[in-house]
Amino acid sequence: MTDSKQPGRLHVIVAGAGMGGLTLAASLLRKGFDVDVYEQSPELREVGAGLWISANGGRVLEAIGLKEAVEAINLPPQDRVVRFWKTGEQRSVYNRDADASKANHTLIQVLRAELQRVLYEAVVKLKPDAVHFGVRSTGARTAGGRAQLMLEDGSFVEGDVVVGCDGAHSRVRQSLFGPAPARYTGANAWRGLAPMGKLKPQHRAPLASTWIGPTAHVTTYPVQRNGEEFVSFSAQVDSPTWQTESWSERGELADALKDFEGWHQDILDLFIHSENLFRWGLFVRDPLERWSEGRVTLVGDACHSMTPYLGMGVNLTMEDACVLARCLEQSPDDVAAALRRYDTARIERANRTKQKSLEMLSVFHSPALANSETAWPYIEEQWSSQAVRERYDWLLAYDATTVEI
Repeated sequence: MTDSKQPGRLHVIVAGAGMGGLTLAASLLRKGFDVDVYEQSPELREVGAGLWISANGGRVLEAIGLKEAVEAINLPPQDRVVRFWKTGEQRSVYNRDADASKANHTLIQVLRAELQRVLYEAVVKLKPDAVHFGVRSTGARTAGGRAQLMLEDGSFVEGDVVVGCDGAHSRVRQSLFGPAPARYTGANAWRGLAPMGKLKPQHRAPLASTWIGPTAHVTTYPVQRNGEEFVSFSAQVDSPTWQTESWSERGELADALKDFEGWHQDILDLFIHSENLFRWGLFVRDPLERWSEGRVTLVGDACHSMTPYLGMGVNLTMEDACVLARCLEQSPDDVAAALRRYDTARIERANRTKQKSLEMLSVFHSPALANSETAWPYIEEQWSSQAVRERYDWLLAYDATTVEI
């Protein structure tokens, strides 16, 4: 057992150094808490393709002083478009009408690994030895009025609070609430990263694009790494055959091309020129009615893993981290009360987002999209300004830095 708590400071143990764990650590350290993060990987790894941060997630990054650092790795889109799978014809869905929308629809587009690096650097600047790599956790518990993170070697680390930021397969969640069976959604996902230099000139357009078809859709946007530009893409396709629930599972090009047979060459080129192809099954779990037990709680995919159809996974995770840090700051002498307040503030929003995201699959994949004659009336209806506002404004207007807790 170890407890490196500094006198007079609430000590928070975090399981996982992904987006949620590092955002939480940075938020807490800035508020004067002591934090230790335990990560099973031996180092930060170049994992994942791109992700986009919408206004609700951006507010959290700004609150922890990272606006400038994130802007340095951002390739912002000039427009956001929906495109027809066969021809590439497009319709703008960027909601620039601020008065009508009352929400900020701008996007920050970054590589996951680059954002993780920025967050990590922010954490270690505040506490150089905060992140402990190569430590696998197996669960958590409250014992003797303290929180304990159980480790694979049979030992544990102890603090005032333990937070499971350990992803969809969370060991912390399992130790609190038991197994959470995953149900296959009927869709597989592909993702990759294609160097801009290997693509046709049209790929250089600064657009966030969602190509939609009768049984599949693909989201593409530009990202950068060390000055080199790429097109990040995430593709979902209906499939009766499920794959492993792991977004680091390699996929075969021939399978991808078969899944997207008949699609526009611009999409096929992304698969052909991608540095690596990854393929995984999309699964959902029943929503949790509570996230906290004693002095232990959960953040991000550990408590509300969701489909990617609204692009909200990382944004909701950042919201969780921000609100949890605020709750602990407000009640540092009553951790259990702070965690109950956190549950009350976050669970309804997260579970609603999880459900709305799943419902989007039937919007993206529709028989009406099989041909141009029926596709464009469908697109005009589903991506009208009003439809886009109804779909996104309630998500984007949320401010985790000020919401009532």
